Amino acid sequence: MKLRSNLAVATLIGAMVTTAALGTTAFAAQPAGRHLPGVVTEWSAAWNGTGPDALGAVFTADGTYTDQAIGVTFHGRQEIAGWKARTDGLIENVHVTVRAAYRDGRHVTVEGVYAGHIKGAPEPFAVPLATLLTTDGHRIAADQDFYSLGAVLAQSGLPVDWTPPTS
Repeated sequence: MKLRSNLAVATLIGAMVTTAALGTTAFAAQPAGRHLPGVVTEWSAAWNGTGPDALGAVFTADGTYTDQAIGVTFHGRQEIAGWKARTDGLIENVHVTVRAAYRDGRHVTVEGVYAGHIKGAPEPFAVPLATLLTTDGHRIAADQDFYSLGAVLAQSGLPVDWTPPTS
């Protein structure tokens, strides 16, 4: 079990390095000619859609979503859907672009780009994203998203100590 966990972490680190090296200047909607795991297709479609419940629906009933950049974790479909609703309310045209996905048993590593335009910010952002999914059948049991919040704010033209409005 420890070997599989170490492999998942090594895969995630490799994906983050590769994604950072690819940059964010040009990207396609999905990798051409490559078959993505169904859970990745559903996950990206839910993030790119406008219905928050669609994101919650790709998780198990007790699934978790962790945004490592801001240090928050949400538990269960309702909280995860609520996070998507808050994200949609804060970021115009929020979307993920999947560049590649790698599956190893229950673990899926996704390389991509996280992009959008924070409402009120002078510029949009598009930053490298690495996501580690743990699946349980056809649903996500755990999602950990890794991206640079500093890069999001810098590209958006916002100061590093910017925080979203509370109302």
